[in-house]
Formats: sequence, C-alpha cells, structure tokens
Amino acid sequence: MPNIEQLIVQNDFYHVFQPILGFPEKRILGYEALIRSNSNMNPDLLFQRAMEQNKLFEVDSFSIFQAISAYFEFPGSREHNLLFINIFPSTLVSPLFIDLLDSLAERFELYRNQIVFEINESIYEGLLWKSASFRDAIRLLRELNFLIALDDVGDGTTSFRNIVDVSPDFIKIDRFFASDLSTSRKKQKVVALFAEYCNNEANLILEGIEKEEDLDTALSLGIKMGQGYLFGKPNRLT
Repeated sequence: MPNIEQLIVQNDFYHVFQPILGFPEKRILGYEALIRSNSNMNPDLLFQRAMEQNKLFEVDSFSIFQAISAYFEFPGSREHNLLFINIFPSTLVSPLFIDLLDSLAERFELYRNQIVFEINESIYEGLLWKSASFRDAIRLLRELNFLIALDDVGDGTTSFRNIVDVSPDFIKIDRFFASDLSTSRKKQKVVALFAEYCNNEANLILEGIEKEEDLDTALSLGIKMGQGYLFGKPNRLT
C-alpha cells in the first residue's frame, strides 16, 4: 500500500485540465482541474488510500493549492475565467479549513471570483452536509467571493435538499444523463427539469458529453454549459 504522506513529500502529484464550454458559441469558459499521480495511481484509489491513512485533508489541500498555482501562474490561462477545483465535504468541515482558505484568499486575491470549489460526493461523507461546520464553510466561501459548484448531481449523495440549502453558483449534472441523451426520453425529462430549475437559480453544466447528437439534444433542452470528451480530454496546460 503506498504511503500517502510520502507521495505528498515527493510531490508525486500533478493536474490535468478539462475545458468547460458555453453554448451555443462553444466558447471556453474555464477548466476543471483533475489530480493525477506520477506513479500512475488511479485518482479514486488515491483518495481511498488517503481516507484509510487519515490523510484526506492533506491530499485535498495539497491538490487545491497545486491546481490553483498551476492554472493562474501559467501564461495565458487567466483569459479562461473559471477554474473548477474538487473539494471533499470533510475538508470543508475540518478545523484546519479556515487557515487553508485564508492562505488561498491572500495568495490568490486577484482570482477569488474565478475559483469554483466543486464539492465532491462521497458515500462516506453524506452526513457532513447537514452539519453546522459545513454551513459555516459555505458561508465563509461566499464571504471571500469564492464560487461554489455541486458535482455529479443526479447520482450519489447530492439531494434536492442540498441544492436548496447550498444554493450553488453551478450545478453539474452527472455524466450518466449525457450518455445517449438523444435517444432516452426519460433522461431528457430529467435534464429539462434541471434546466428549468436552474434558469434563474444557478448555472447548469452537463458533464460527459461525447457525441454530437447528445449535444444537440442537450441544447434543445436548454443546456448552456457543458463538459466532455467531445470538446477535449483532460490535459496538461500548454
């Protein structure tokens, strides 16, 4: 079993970035940062091992700092306004989160309103969404002008109650709904429902778009932002 703390010390991690587009112009609005390991460890396995070794906060906070630094210190990257960064609920409720956020706010003061914290789902952390610490963290993010997204909505632990309670700036619909969207009336009804709700409440992003026919259907249902292999795979900044 790999030692997570040792991987952090060795700076084993790096990030790739996948574009997020606005429609109908297909203009790049930003990127999602995705962690990778030089030792080729699967990201899901990485976070699972971090949980087992009680190092999830360390990995998550290291990843956040590294992703933001790589993005905003890369020449030309700032013209693509938004950076989506994954964060676990347990990181948000950690007693160390305030110090982490203060450091981020100071170091990246000019880009706070371009940084979107994308709250990860975890079957092990569902109860944390209801805690006072979680609500305090959300309030602090807003006070410091950071943005908030809910990830994989429609799958996992994110409920309609969480959407209402958090009132995110962005809602990302799980990739399941993009797959064969053009031929599934049931998926079309769900996507249309989200599009109607988000019209005046949040920016809706459909994840996992891989086929033109699914994109065409998504556009007809009111989707205005999307992400997927059709537009670009996750890659290092160039």
